[in-house]
Amino acid sequence: MDRTRLLAGITATRAQPDDVLYLERHGEDYSWCFLEPDAVPAAVARQPAGPAPDAWMFYSGPWPIDRAAELPGFVDELLAEMESMCGGADRCRWPLDQPYPRGH
Repeated sequence: MDRTRLLAGITATRAQPDDVLYLERHGEDYSWCFLEPDAVPAAVARQPAGPAPDAWMFYSGPWPIDRAAELPGFVDELLAEMESMCGGADRCRWPLDQPYPRGH
C-alpha cells in the first residue's frame, strides 16, 4: 500500500495503549499490523526466498489523544524515524559516548 493508504489504515484502527505496531517498507510500498502478544513479526516469519523489507520498525509507545488532528503528523514522524535508520535524513541523534544535552 502507498503512504496515503497506510495513514488511512492506521487512522481507522483504534490503537490501544498496549498495542505494538509493526511497520515495514518495500520500495514505495508499506505494510503494517498490530502484533498479538508473542507473535512473530512478518520480517522474521518471511520465507527465505521472500524479499526482506528495505526498512522496518516496531512502535510500542503512547498514541495521540486527538487522533483526527494529531495522528497524521504522528505517523509521518514514525515513518521519518524508520527512514533515518536506513540512510534517510539525520534525526539529530547524539553519540552514546558524548554527554547530553549537546549543543548545535
